[in-house]
Amino acid sequence: MYTQLGTVTALWRYPVKAMLGQRLRAADLTAHGMAGDRRLALLDPASGRPVTAVQPRLYQTVLRCAAAMDERGVGVRLPDGTTVHSTDTDADTALSACVGRPVTLAPAPVPASVFEGAPVHLISTATLKRLAAENPRGLAEPERYRPNLLVDTGGDGFVENDWIGRELRVGDEAVLRVVAGAPRCAIPTMVHGSLPRDPEALRIVRRTNSMPAQPGREPEPIAGVYAEVVRVGRIAEGDAVRA
Repeated sequence: MYTQLGTVTALWRYPVKAMLGQRLRAADLTAHGMAGDRRLALLDPASGRPVTAVQPRLYQTVLRCAAAMDERGVGVRLPDGTTVHSTDTDADTALSACVGRPVTLAPAPVPASVFEGAPVHLISTATLKRLAAENPRGLAEPERYRPNLLVDTGGDGFVENDWIGRELRVGDEAVLRVVAGAPRCAIPTMVHGSLPRDPEALRIVRRTNSMPAQPGREPEPIAGVYAEVVRVGRIAEGDAVRA
């Protein structure tokens, strides 16, 4: 017997690692996570490693670029409003000019080097409400925390902490197993598209919900959880999330 924990209120995928995501009404969950998620990455041609927004001095513009899948592949809207497509012959040139360093748009490396923890990231409205209450701005935008699923649970507080180790049924088909809390670095504090820089976005999490992401780890600032896919299936806004 399942107990309803909440309802899916928003879905995102991130076709290019470290860029802004694409809001969806529905999506397929595969064994490797949401279909199309982290499909591509900007690679440093010297090292072959993915560019990450954790290196803001090098790649501070990445979180101002928005990626979205279409029938041709992946389009990237640059901060100046122009769009570069993954199929364009000059895509690498345009993206390198935007970033200010040579980069190559390429298929992302194996999931282990792209995902932190597991391929599906969930955060609750309760967590965001708690973070907003602690923030002088009175806001905690979900886009800062880059979830795949935003779950409306009602209430406030870090309810996902109790999901770790449990299986969640999403809609009628998909089943997730929550394997870890989602540790936070400086990324939520950065400019995300039109969202301004917000140093409190990390300080508040560290102050209010520091705990081990998994047993045996040191305490870290945690907001949301990571999950692996136990059963693939279609999910959509409005789906019940049950445990």
